[in-house]
Amino acid sequence: MDISLVERVLGAGKPFVLFHTHSATRDTIERAMASDKSIDLDICVDEFGAPYLGHSKEYYEKSGEVQPRTMPFREAIELVGEARIPAIVDCKHYDAWPAAEGAIKNIGAHRCLVHSFVTELKFHCQSSNEDYMTEWSPVRRLTEIKEKFPLTTITASCKFLPDDLLLSARYHDLLMHIREVLGNNQIDTVCLNVPDNTVSDEVIDFSLEENIILHVGIDNVDISRFSKPLIGETDTLEKASNSRLLGY
Repeated sequence: MDISLVERVLGAGKPFVLFHTHSATRDTIERAMASDKSIDLDICVDEFGAPYLGHSKEYYEKSGEVQPRTMPFREAIELVGEARIPAIVDCKHYDAWPAAEGAIKNIGAHRCLVHSFVTELKFHCQSSNEDYMTEWSPVRRLTEIKEKFPLTTITASCKFLPDDLLLSARYHDLLMHIREVLGNNQIDTVCLNVPDNTVSDEVIDFSLEENIILHVGIDNVDISRFSKPLIGETDTLEKASNSRLLGY
């Protein structure tokens, strides 16, 4: 019987690191598959509603980043669907959810970690111009995905939290509020988007009390200091965990 990614990580009792990339080319996807790692698929739609792999046009216009060349959407989903590795299905536009659902169906919900920035987890503790309105979805949208595909692993992202969120007791109520939003909406993992080196086993335990796993970037962190279940993310394929460690 299939079980979800989050259930596998909880069962393993230790960190598991996923591969993150903005450039989902055929070469990148095939290397991830050949090495039994994982793959990150940013899913967006253009002004005509056609899906593609990447961030929104708004993101590229505001950030100044050059939109990378990626594999055609349908070919990529079919290719990953033939594999056995986990996939991040990262919805980058509120109109891209139908395409994201199609990806989940083709890849298999038990292999998918579905991610979005969540409107209810948008805070104003720090000022920034790096906000892209098209990337926000209400938490209910993620809950609907979980209800439709129970074996998906659901990840919600926060933004604009204080950098010292995990270092000061004065934010306890804020952390409790975040955990409550996650727990009430069947969210499995959370990206707090605070400095990764502020994460500790104590903070991980705080989330695990409600069976919520932290999702943390590990490229600038010594991951060996974490002894608890954790979902990590790396920009380097070689640092990503082998999917067979979780039974894929």
